[in-house]
Amino acid sequence: MQLLLSLTVFYKNIFLIDKNNNQVYFIVIIYYIKNVPLQKIKMKNYLLIFLLISGSIFSQDIKKLKKQALRDAKAVSEASLNKDVNTLLKYTHPRISKKYGEKQLKNDIDQVFQTMTAQKIKIISSEIEEITDIKKEKKEYRCLVKNTIKMDFNGRLITLKSSLFGFYDRKKEKWYFVEANKLLDDDETKKIFKNFSTEIEIPQDEQIADN
Repeated sequence: MQLLLSLTVFYKNIFLIDKNNNQVYFIVIIYYIKNVPLQKIKMKNYLLIFLLISGSIFSQDIKKLKKQALRDAKAVSEASLNKDVNTLLKYTHPRISKKYGEKQLKNDIDQVFQTMTAQKIKIISSEIEEITDIKKEKKEYRCLVKNTIKMDFNGRLITLKSSLFGFYDRKKEKWYFVEANKLLDDDETKKIFKNFSTEIEIPQDEQIADN
């Protein structure tokens, strides 16, 4: 009985402090089963084992989502560098596509790139730093992606620290992205995403002039 109590306390500590350690979960489960006689396992013990397995599955799911978010965010980043309009449209949120239509969006993005060329503005590099958070909100997974963009404004170098807000499409297993700050500050974007709220912290963009 003493062994059972000590294992229960050990489980609770691990589960609350380190959700993502799948290997420890399975070690605890195996040790638990081997050392407790089957006839002494009560309903609460089944519940503990279920919670351990559920926590492990949840952790694996989050890791998969983070991997996919990183993959898709990098695709958007590379598309910006290469002026790949079709790829940018591929990861544009469906609400935005529905609001403006794919043809208008394509023309608008083309116009942005043409204006940049005319004003001698060039994206030198665009790097995805990290996926800072993934949460399930309003029946969908969401994430925040931090990225750093280096740009040449007619000979003046600028570093932009910004972020993308991701919305996950479970059926297509892909992420759609919106400029994170626009969800809070841009009137047009706020109209498209009415009553938007999130527990994910969205940092303000930061612009740094390289001297």
